[in-house]
Amino acid sequence: MSTREKILHTALELINDKGYVHVGVREIGRALKKSPGNISYHFSKKEDILIALLEQYRETNSALYEDYFAGQPSAHRFLELMKGIFDSQFRYRGVFIGNQFVKEEIQSGNRYDYRATYQQRLSGFTRIFRELRESKHLQVSDEDIEFLVAHIALVGRFWIYEATLFDKSPNQESTVKHYLDLLARQISLFATPLGAQDISEFRVSQE
Repeated sequence: MSTREKILHTALELINDKGYVHVGVREIGRALKKSPGNISYHFSKKEDILIALLEQYRETNSALYEDYFAGQPSAHRFLELMKGIFDSQFRYRGVFIGNQFVKEEIQSGNRYDYRATYQQRLSGFTRIFRELRESKHLQVSDEDIEFLVAHIALVGRFWIYEATLFDKSPNQESTVKHYLDLLARQISLFATPLGAQDISEFRVSQE
């Protein structure tokens, strides 16, 4: 692991534990047993570390989508994709929760163009649900697909806030399993017999 990667890894752990506003370059340097100057050589200020973490998060999720679209559409593989996304969100939870700087950066799009990524994700989910319809895993109308995409977007934005409302670091496995099961139940309302079997097998695999 390079020094830059160690800085980002340590910064993320500290931010998850203490919150972004309570973590500075000095705290990161202290955890790594390095001087603030050594940290500043790689990142001139704390905000640069945050932007790098946001980029890491986006790249992680992009790889998950690419892997999904490289295979055949199925309800089982869709839920595996969502598990990967939920795990990623959990790992980066401190970056988003209560972080006014991230909110402002997302709104401005000066260095992190979240708006473009968000639209890309919505288009990706629309494609996913259309392909699940074509592959006979879901029985959905175009209006149903619009609903499911909006539902996924809503859940994706807020589940981690609810999950960490009273405990900033709950158990990742059980927490992700809970919200993933809620999503599976939602999708099952639109499932064909083939899709229902896929969803059932996925849920069993998570027990």
